[in-house]
Amino acid sequence: MKRNNATVLALLGSVLLVSAAQADLDGPQRGGPPFGGPGFGLPNAGMMVEHMAEYLDLDDTQIESVQNIMSAAEPEMQALREQMRANHEALESLAADDPEVQNIAISNGELATAGTLLFVRVRGEIDAVLTAEQRAKLAEFRTQRRDRAERRKGPR
Repeated sequence: MKRNNATVLALLGSVLLVSAAQADLDGPQRGGPPFGGPGFGLPNAGMMVEHMAEYLDLDDTQIESVQNIMSAAEPEMQALREQMRANHEALESLAADDPEVQNIAISNGELATAGTLLFVRVRGEIDAVLTAEQRAKLAEFRTQRRDRAERRKGPR
C-alpha cells in the first residue's frame, strides 16, 4: 500500500516537478542520465495513472479523463523541459561574472512560474474528475505525506 501512496503523490506532485525547475537541476531519474540537467523528470505517466486509479478506485471514465489531461499537458511539459535544458547547457559554458548569467536566471524564474501554473492547472483538472470522496482521500494522503516529511526533518 505504501508504494501505491507514493505513486499517487508522484502523479500529482510530479506532474511537472516544479521543484526541479526551481532548483534548476534534476538528480538522477528514471529514463534519464544522472545529473542530466534541468527539467521535469517524469516517471512513466501511464504507470502513475494506473496506481492512482487503484488507490482512488477510479472508474474507466475517470481513468480515461486523467490520461487525456496528462496527454494534453505533455507538449507544454516537454517545452518547459527543453527550455530548462537549454538554459542549463548555456550556463555550463559561461563564466560566473558573464552578464548573460542574469538573463538565464531570469528565464529560469519565468520557466518555474510557467511550470507552477501548469502544475496547478493540471491538478485542478484532475481534481475536477474525482468524486468528493476521492478528493477527500487524496487530501488525507497529502496531509499524511506532509506530516511524515516534517517528522523526518526533525526539530530545527
